[in-house]
Amino acid sequence: MKSIILSALTIIFGIPLSVANVEVTPTALFNQSLVFADDMKFENLSKAIDRQIESYKILGTKGTIKFGNRIYSKSILLESLVLLKELSVTAMDCLKTNPEQICLDHFNAEVNDKFSIYVPVPGNQEPGYNSKKTTKFTSYYSPDFNGSRTPTERFTRPIFKKPLPPHDNYTRVEIDYKGALAGKGLEIFWVEESFFDLYLLHVQGGGRITVHNPDGTKELKYLSYDGKNSRSFQMIYKYMIEKGYLKGNAGIPAQRKFLVENPDKEEEIFGTCPSYIYFKESLEEPVGLDNIPLTEGRSLAIDSRIYKTMGLINFVKSTRASHVDESGKVVKVPFSRFFIAQDTGGAIRGNARCDLYSGYGPLAELTAYSMNDMGEQYFLVKKKMKKKLSRVL
Repeated sequence: MKSIILSALTIIFGIPLSVANVEVTPTALFNQSLVFADDMKFENLSKAIDRQIESYKILGTKGTIKFGNRIYSKSILLESLVLLKELSVTAMDCLKTNPEQICLDHFNAEVNDKFSIYVPVPGNQEPGYNSKKTTKFTSYYSPDFNGSRTPTERFTRPIFKKPLPPHDNYTRVEIDYKGALAGKGLEIFWVEESFFDLYLLHVQGGGRITVHNPDGTKELKYLSYDGKNSRSFQMIYKYMIEKGYLKGNAGIPAQRKFLVENPDKEEEIFGTCPSYIYFKESLEEPVGLDNIPLTEGRSLAIDSRIYKTMGLINFVKSTRASHVDESGKVVKVPFSRFFIAQDTGGAIRGNARCDLYSGYGPLAELTAYSMNDMGEQYFLVKKKMKKKLSRVL
């Protein structure tokens, strides 16, 4: 009888008989309907989904994953992406010829009907523990550079690809100020931006570069993470505060201002961050985990020690930067949006912790350096259609 029941459960719910290797997510079922308002009007969503689907084609979706008390075959992750793309494309088509509210009401009804919704359960040391707003959000972006494939009077600071041992463990000061990697054929570009800008590129892990060719033409290329030395990473603002170089405001503009006004302090300050990141040239945006190109405004980073499989559909509600007012204060506005989990990061730790990829440009930079907000995070998983038990028994 027990084997019959197990077989029935397998067919009804899609649960494999052996779940010893199930991937468990720290989530709970959310038994309420949501309004799935997307502030980007679905822009770039299909691109992010397609990139994830291509990754699944290569890596597969074997195994099982548990959301709340429910165990799914990981193939449900692919099915969920396909369904969300279908519904969002239908909504965009609807918006071309119909009133917005009609289209969005239909979209909301479909998503609530066809997806199960789960929320992360924060650990007891996380900011969202015992809070209705459960997730802490930060943001990252891809800084822009101007550069050349050869050094010139304008383009003087190199960006390096990963060296082979024994040259892969020099410190930041040894590389940038002592020329430890110079002349080894590791330079992929020379840029005009400062060492502080290069440090910020290392913080973000990827960027975009306008390549100025000798014939006057320009090319747009991307810089993707290609490895690092084994040295520790330390945000330089901590040392600058400790030394009294920064007082009160320790944001990026304040750090930049001090370094510009005190160039003799550069080497000392950067010496506190010996970590060094190497890059590779790519034709597409910087890549996240599983070599997936990040999609601006749609990819997010989560703790890959906890959420081991990428491609989870996230719906986020929080606040983001809108602009800077006349007093220099960052003005924030509420927003909500669909994201796909496609990246991770050393500082992204916890059940309810996300880093949102904002993309390129001044607003993306402002968002990245001003977001440190609590909000709501939801995982969407396609509902499985229940089959009649009589077919099993």
